[in-house]
Amino acid sequence: MFTKPKKNVVTIVGTTGVGKSQYSIELAKSINGEIINADSMQVYRGAPIITNKHPFSEREGIKHHVMDHIPWSEEYFIHRYSAEAVSAIEDIHARGKTPIIIGGTHYYLQNLLFKNKTIGEKEEKDQLRPLSSEQQALLDGPVDAIFKALTDVDPVISEKFHPKDTRKLRRALEIYYTTGQRPSEMYKEQKLDELEDTSLKYNTLLFWIYCDLEVLKERLDKRVDSMMQTGALDEIRELNNFYESQTPTPDMTTGIWQVIGYKEFRPWLTDGQKDVKLFEEGVERMKIRTRQYAKYQVKWIKKLLGVELNKEARFKFKYGGKIYLLDATDLNQWATNVRERGLAITEQFLNNGPLGVTEPLAPKNLASILPTSEFYEEFNSNKTLKAVDNWKHFECSVCKDSEGKPLVAVGEDNWQVHQNSRRHKKQLSYNAKKRKHEEMIEKYKKAKEADL
Repeated sequence: MFTKPKKNVVTIVGTTGVGKSQYSIELAKSINGEIINADSMQVYRGAPIITNKHPFSEREGIKHHVMDHIPWSEEYFIHRYSAEAVSAIEDIHARGKTPIIIGGTHYYLQNLLFKNKTIGEKEEKDQLRPLSSEQQALLDGPVDAIFKALTDVDPVISEKFHPKDTRKLRRALEIYYTTGQRPSEMYKEQKLDELEDTSLKYNTLLFWIYCDLEVLKERLDKRVDSMMQTGALDEIRELNNFYESQTPTPDMTTGIWQVIGYKEFRPWLTDGQKDVKLFEEGVERMKIRTRQYAKYQVKWIKKLLGVELNKEARFKFKYGGKIYLLDATDLNQWATNVRERGLAITEQFLNNGPLGVTEPLAPKNLASILPTSEFYEEFNSNKTLKAVDNWKHFECSVCKDSEGKPLVAVGEDNWQVHQNSRRHKKQLSYNAKKRKHEEMIEKYKKAKEADL
């Protein structure tokens, strides 16, 4: 059977502030490439500073796709991103150029690089049923109603998601409405497909631009300070004016409102924008959130992206899928460690195919950064064929969520993490002290009553 050759894509991942944009421009100039954004905040119009869009003055004429085109009033969903990004890839290929995908939004990248990473992806649009007005109203309604409706039709998949995860719950219920098939059944089919054939949609060369986290921490803090001096506050005020003008006010867990830099300054914004202490606290919160996000991105590269790519070992990496690490810790060595090494790898990949790269996966001093085969085996997501056993919801009788309801952890692993967390232990200690205090008061009351 004839198999249509896969076309090449280059993907650049790494933490925020590590230099992905700079390297993408250098690479695009060298290989006749164009850039496709895979950052969920950079699809929105404006606010270039707090969304960290690469300045036009530094793009050197390199065209960027799927960026700066969505109004703040809209929420941007994964299926729209996928359609727009695939269209851009096809257009770039048709013009004889190489697509370079860059960004840090993990579910965008996974959906774009791998087959069947979104439940219901196989379904053709013309096979989908239209939503009724009642179904659309439910999907646009409160998350509690969506969760209940999904639990009624597919209790297995509803256990997979946190009961407050509006985006995933909404998508799962929408799939059921438009296909008539339970998402949990589709999920199992997709996992079985992964055992039969490569999951990669393209011949994939993937770079991880790495920086030591202690060095990166200082770099990120300085970047936030620089953003404050170059117009970030004007963007934050503009966002806030738009937010306050909306009726009802938007959900801050959706759309542009998730950007790091807006919620962190809300106390300052709502207090008249004059309190210096509130402003300084906003800056510090922005720095903390940025550092936390960077740590999360490293975990994603190792535990999710790396695990998915390692499945290609079953197919001898004939379509690519290996991670090549570029060391951006010392910026004085950027030309050698990042640009020159990266270009050498890319030229071998494009000229000789995925199996023709002879450069090592990582410099010797950073070989330990890449996960080992033992690590991959432990986290191999093909084990998720049995994962329904790990979708169970655990309700904490001690801790509360932001709405004052019992905190919910999804899966045994997350439940263990929560039980061992500082938050949980602190709450247990607080409750114990409170009970002891209440018991002392009760004893005092009884003793006083006995004396009367």
